[in-house]
Amino acid sequence: MSIFKIKENKKPSLIGKILKRTPKENALIDINNLFVENEDDLTKVSLEQIQEITDKYKLKLNKKFKALRLDLFRKYIHHCLEDHVIDESEINTFLHLKKLLHLTDVEIKQVLNFETKKLFDQEVKNAVSDGILTQEEKDNLELLKKNLLLNDQVADDILQTNSNKILTDFINEAVSDERLSDEEFERMNEISLSLGIEPKLNQRTKENLERYRLYWTIENGELPIYENPPINIQKSENLYFMANVNWKEQRRVTKRINYGGPTARIKIAKGVYYRMGSISAKSVSEDIWQVIDSGNIYLTNKRLIFMGSRGNKTIRLNKILDIAPYKNGVDIQKDAGKSPFLEFNSNVDIFSMMIVRLMNEV
Repeated sequence: MSIFKIKENKKPSLIGKILKRTPKENALIDINNLFVENEDDLTKVSLEQIQEITDKYKLKLNKKFKALRLDLFRKYIHHCLEDHVIDESEINTFLHLKKLLHLTDVEIKQVLNFETKKLFDQEVKNAVSDGILTQEEKDNLELLKKNLLLNDQVADDILQTNSNKILTDFINEAVSDERLSDEEFERMNEISLSLGIEPKLNQRTKENLERYRLYWTIENGELPIYENPPINIQKSENLYFMANVNWKEQRRVTKRINYGGPTARIKIAKGVYYRMGSISAKSVSEDIWQVIDSGNIYLTNKRLIFMGSRGNKTIRLNKILDIAPYKNGVDIQKDAGKSPFLEFNSNVDIFSMMIVRLMNEV
């Protein structure tokens, strides 16, 4: 495959024709075409030939068309990287092109680093795309690193960046349903181990992963049991959850609202008025939630146990008709008696999921 392609010179504009000026860009086109003729060995192109072209167009090559000069060099780099190897003869050609195109060491290095890093990055992406990095793939990447003359730090950074992305993308996909299954958890650890990385997670993300793992366990696995419950429960009971709550119940409260019909005012003294007419009053009642007691709630496989400062209460799970979770607590609907609202400071979600599952198993 050809490195360069023959190009036609640009025609001068109308003013250029009148002034007999040719586009100076044609100098780079002539150099390109000269490279086409010698692309089997670009070291055959001499500095004198380049000078003849620039003299023809009265052009100082080191001052003009930097982007075009770099593009010619970049095309040769692409050709060299087709076999994923940079050999000694190609390095010599780099140095020769540097002189021909009036490029600096910094410019050469920038182009070469960019292209080699881009190639290595793509090969790393292919290797780690399945989340597994085999020994053969590791060996191939190590060989490629040497062939591309990449230093260890650059190669390691590219590998780390791509590996972290693979792991992060997997985690994000796995918990998109706010659940982390056993299989997904094992796969996450497998990717982490194979790629030799640890997930870069902030504290909040770690806490979310733990919660999503617990969500999945509550719905599909064995519920975690308190081995040494702090209260006495039956031998056939297991304690699954406990927390501090406020036990609330609805109470009817009567409010007094004053109402006045048509009235008139007579001034008695400065700022004091005597009202003519009558004032009537009516009462209005409404149900409001009131804190009945505060204490600890315990959830077992048979009942809810509340131990408060004013007394203890028990609700058997088979007596609960429904629950309604809220951000600050859970409304418990009983089949008889007053239905409480349990006000939580935290872990309303965990309690709600557990009690729903246990209610279905009773």
